[in-house]
Amino acid sequence: MASHIEQCVASPHPIGTLWHPPTASPGAGLRVLLTQTGHAILYGSHGHRILCVDPGGTPLHECAWDDTGMGPKLLYARLYLDWGQWVGIKPEELVNVGNLDLSKKPGWQRLTTKDLQMMAAQALRVTPEEIAFFYDDQSMTLDAQGRVTIRHRKDALYILDDGSFAKPRFMACMGAMHWGHIDFLPVVELFQSLLPGTGSAVFELIRGLYDDQTVGEATRPLRYRGIPTYPSPQAFQLFSAYFVPEAPGGANPFPLFMDPSRSGEVIWKPRPDTPRRYLDFAQGVCVTVVGGAVQKVTKLNDPVAIPYTRRRKDGGAPGGRMVGTTPTTLQLQDGERLEEIPLRPEWGVTRTDPLPERPPASVPTWRVLFPEGIPLLDTKRAYCAVPLYPDDETMVDEVATLPLVVEHALENLDRLAAATTGAAAFKSVLIHNWDAVLAEFLDLAQDRNYTVLYTRPEFAQRQAQRVWDQAAATGTLANLRRIVFLDAALHQGAAYGKSYGLIYGCIPFEQYRQRTDCERQLSAVSKALAPQGASIMVGPLWLGEVCPRVSLRVRVADPVAETPGFRMHRAILPKARVNPDATLFLLEKM
Repeated sequence: MASHIEQCVASPHPIGTLWHPPTASPGAGLRVLLTQTGHAILYGSHGHRILCVDPGGTPLHECAWDDTGMGPKLLYARLYLDWGQWVGIKPEELVNVGNLDLSKKPGWQRLTTKDLQMMAAQALRVTPEEIAFFYDDQSMTLDAQGRVTIRHRKDALYILDDGSFAKPRFMACMGAMHWGHIDFLPVVELFQSLLPGTGSAVFELIRGLYDDQTVGEATRPLRYRGIPTYPSPQAFQLFSAYFVPEAPGGANPFPLFMDPSRSGEVIWKPRPDTPRRYLDFAQGVCVTVVGGAVQKVTKLNDPVAIPYTRRRKDGGAPGGRMVGTTPTTLQLQDGERLEEIPLRPEWGVTRTDPLPERPPASVPTWRVLFPEGIPLLDTKRAYCAVPLYPDDETMVDEVATLPLVVEHALENLDRLAAATTGAAAFKSVLIHNWDAVLAEFLDLAQDRNYTVLYTRPEFAQRQAQRVWDQAAATGTLANLRRIVFLDAALHQGAAYGKSYGLIYGCIPFEQYRQRTDCERQLSAVSKALAPQGASIMVGPLWLGEVCPRVSLRVRVADPVAETPGFRMHRAILPKARVNPDATLFLLEKM
């Protein structure tokens, strides 16, 4: 296309200028759209979007299509995240297959696809239309022996470590999109495994394809659809960045959206002005602009791994990192630290929003949780601190296992506290090797002191930032002084020399067959527990046999594979396996 650009002609487009061969239609075939924001979109000879770049030529996303069938079929998409990582989408790459035997059901031979869809709708408590939307004739088949095969197709999201699909790492999945005709907003499953910025990059692509497909047409309202849906404030906020929500009768759409049974009643229409990204490698930033205002700035090569965002109505921002704008500069504030970067005219920033005076030193940042200094991390390691789950039979690793049991662990602990005087003894808490879920255990509303021993610094940093956000939202920043994060390799011995009312511990998988090491760890837990103290432990099943010898009573011993969290996980990834020996214990000091 570049070699023939001088031979192309320009045609007006609603969002810019379209360059195309003089003999071709402006709306079909090979062409380039230069938008009013300076971004360029390249369309292939088949007419579909294949590349979007920012004004500096940095690719934001690319698509590969198969147009040999009945309609355009997306083969894959690559998306560039603000901080420099590529992720990918492969449509319908994940197919969960289930079987149902109807051979004993009278008249099964006469069942049609519509009958099967009706049965599924009744079982799942959704409308037959919703079932038909996600399960076509090829998704539900009945064989001559009365066996029904159900295929649930999902789009898979991957981390592309080298930028290609040569060795993709599974990250998450979502409802199979109709990429050639965007007609709904998808449910994303395993969203906690998404690398930061993935959601925005995916919706940047969805909105881009939606715009391509609706040029010159009436607005096509979309709905949030899935079986089931998982509405959340985060999903609502993400959708709202690209589409405007409307509820029937002009009601507030947020409460309606948050009701899983009614989420689909909210309709989403295209927002006039959507987020636009600009990569500036010279200044080391990715700037996101909406309506002439800077919404977010991500610093490249930043091990803190939190973008600078516009202040909320309450004056705060995630991680305490805020961006402001003057007529000539970007202001990047992180606690007492303030950095200024010159504005580029190509970013199209027309609205200023200067930051107020810097907060006093008495206002703690998340760094206060690390008395010996924050971990030394590289950018990729810091951003990649998310639990990842295999999409095949590969066993879930240790760090990703703990999020599957954390809710069950807390429920068991609450029951123990309600049945005993245990809660009164939980004034001092030790948390060891639960790095991926630390924020779940740190209750700033309670009068408790917490000692955290971490073994994975990138996860500890991410969790410390989450704890700070929770404290800022609840006005309990002063209580951060009760929490200390320490490197387990340096402080384990000293930490276990103190007394605690509650200890969370996790024995590494690699030690499960080393009985002496496991027993030594359990003995250390028992010695550190105060009278009437309790412990949540994850370890090998045989550990329960040792407990009485070290003055610990086993209240609960649930195999991780049988916990509600893992059962829910297998509903998403049926092939999932966890360590068969891993057991969740609730222990009490005898």
